[in-house]
Amino acid sequence: MSDGGGGRSAFVVGAGILISRVIGLLRNTAFAYYFGAGAASDAYNAAFKIPNAVRNLLGEGTLSAAFVPVYSRLLGRGDERAARTLANAVLGLLLAGVSLLTLAGIAAAPALTAVLTPGFDAGTQALTTRLTRVLFPMTGIMVLSGWCLGIQNSHRRFFWSYASAALWSLAQIVLLLVWGPRADSATTLALWLAWATLVGAVLQVAAQVPEVLRLVGSLRPTFDRAAEGVMPTLRNVVPVVTALGVVQISSFVDLQIASFLAAGATTNITYANTLALLPVSLFGVSVAAASLPEFSRDSGSLALDTLRERLRVGWQRILFYIVPSAFVFGFLGDYCVGLLYRAGRFGAAEERVVYAVLAAYAVGLVSFGSVKLLGSAYYALQDYRTPLRASIMSIVVSAVAAVSIAVPLRASPYATAGIALASSLGSYVNLAWLTRGLRQRLGALYTPAMWVGTRRIVVSAMVATLAGLGVRLLHQAVYPALHPRLAGVPALAVFAGVYLGTAWMLGSHEAARWLRRSPRVPRESTNG
Repeated sequence: MSDGGGGRSAFVVGAGILISRVIGLLRNTAFAYYFGAGAASDAYNAAFKIPNAVRNLLGEGTLSAAFVPVYSRLLGRGDERAARTLANAVLGLLLAGVSLLTLAGIAAAPALTAVLTPGFDAGTQALTTRLTRVLFPMTGIMVLSGWCLGIQNSHRRFFWSYASAALWSLAQIVLLLVWGPRADSATTLALWLAWATLVGAVLQVAAQVPEVLRLVGSLRPTFDRAAEGVMPTLRNVVPVVTALGVVQISSFVDLQIASFLAAGATTNITYANTLALLPVSLFGVSVAAASLPEFSRDSGSLALDTLRERLRVGWQRILFYIVPSAFVFGFLGDYCVGLLYRAGRFGAAEERVVYAVLAAYAVGLVSFGSVKLLGSAYYALQDYRTPLRASIMSIVVSAVAAVSIAVPLRASPYATAGIALASSLGSYVNLAWLTRGLRQRLGALYTPAMWVGTRRIVVSAMVATLAGLGVRLLHQAVYPALHPRLAGVPALAVFAGVYLGTAWMLGSHEAARWLRRSPRVPRESTNG
């Protein structure tokens, strides 16, 4: 079945995200080298999370859900003038809103730190407050980046909108590599890094402006709420921000719990979360981002059958990559952690803890990736209440589970894994709720052919895992002291090769495309 170009669009999005994520991983590698996992790194990661929450509320997620469907419909009917007027009105309202929020955030930094990191000692809290004040202006800058991304995605310009995020990480990498050895303490380096993070945000927006100007013309921010599409966009913003706000509450609950755990807990969550989000971003977000404009056009023409088929194709494509990623992180995740982070202040002890957290996130990887696509379908259908209810239920489950698992183990460095496991459990509640709602509206989502494809994916991942574990046994028997950067590459390469080969032998068309081979069985609809 043709996906109407959705596969190509998802590939372009994935390529852009891959570039930005790879550079982001290198940024984390440099961060781990100079900081390891301690009080200064905890302060930086906590300070970054506070303004980043506001960015997530008003930036890419909100604009994708509230603005892109309305803007895409105007483009779909060929009314570029109305679309341009809407874009400038939304830009003006965003600039006004984020300016006020940035000033308020800088003023309220001490209170925010006290509420969100109550378990930090006085020195770590003071450093977190200073870093928060430096980083908070990044909020407004990155919201503008989200607006640029929404414009480009609506015009089916996907690559640079995501790849430009690499500049944000590059600014930090340069700071760490050039000035890292010169810093007299981790505290000083954290402050320098905060300023580099802010500069990187400016570079990311500046890099997108030329493309946006070509698509929209001159940028003339207005407050024209009477422009067509403005009021529907604003009405969409409220439920979307509420839903995303619930998600941010979850991340803040995790931060609060982690602040009471051993030093380095907040940092270890960040290390593991960055790895876990790599396949989610590459495949879940890429497919969802490429699908949203198409979903919006389908729903606007009442072509719900087309929307359902796009959803099925996208979901199976996501699972083809997410399922093996979960197996890798669960059974070979120590190689992934060691490959990226094992150097400098990040040693074997830190590797073991981060691996445990990563394995806990792996439990929920399928749901983390799937809810991105299902959420896009709801947003295209202008249904914002169902994702909100799903998020609330997910957060309640996650918070209760995190307290129940992590707090009793707070004396152990592995207590952090309890927070990650709780997030995974809560995510499945979200997935179940979203799936039920779409099934009621669109009919059966998962066809018999999709179940066949899913079994094929799982079997292939299991066979690949056994092959990867075989390489691990060889490594431990022959040269157990070999650095993970050397031992991990063959183990992960064997896993990838065996997975693709087995999936192809079982009839996967996605694997056949990677191997440039003809499929072994007649193509079934949506078979992965």
